[in-house]
Amino acid sequence: RRAGGRGGRFGGGRGRFRCCRPLSGRFMSMFCCDGGPCKNGAKLRSDTSGPAPIVPDASQNRGQQSLPMLQDWDKLGAREKEQVQEKLESIVNAFARELTRGKVFMKLGRNGRLFYRLCTLDKQLTAFSMHIKGAIVEYPFSNMQHISFGYDLTDFTHVPVSLPSDALAAVIVMDNRRMNLVFSSPMERDEFVTCMLVLKERHRRTHPDASAAADRR
Repeated sequence: RRAGGRGGRFGGGRGRFRCCRPLSGRFMSMFCCDGGPCKNGAKLRSDTSGPAPIVPDASQNRGQQSLPMLQDWDKLGAREKEQVQEKLESIVNAFARELTRGKVFMKLGRNGRLFYRLCTLDKQLTAFSMHIKGAIVEYPFSNMQHISFGYDLTDFTHVPVSLPSDALAAVIVMDNRRMNLVFSSPMERDEFVTCMLVLKERHRRTHPDASAAADRR
């Protein structure tokens, strides 16, 4: 695959490519979809191995708070809205701390196969990164066009014969490239999409120049 500019396309989406280094239920979002070692390291597989099976996510057993129900947002009073926002912020902050340490997700390749990938957030919360073939590919929040539920198979070489349920899938669109992820439960998928949307919005507010430059591309 070609590398161009600061990073080039590698593994889907535009990312900054650099050498690998060791690394120490359901709801409605109030955001629009437009807007030492890893404990799971043994799960990692290379592109040459067989497809990854869906396994339960260990993080579901840590007593994590449930996501707030936001479909009645307009009916809530000022105090209730404040409480919901506080709860959501708490969940997003816990999500960011966990992902900064590193977490394994399943990526759906354009050949229709699933592979485990170690993913991280940088400490400044400016980019989502994925380990691919011994390298780290960064996907900056400023370059993310959409984060949404379900699959987007637009750039697949062929449509897979069968896929995990759409309720387990989420997609990040980067400069017209799609990164499809598959989760072990709808709750995990919902948490990922919501928290990533919140982090993307935070980045837009704190780095307006970077977001504006990305919009002009």
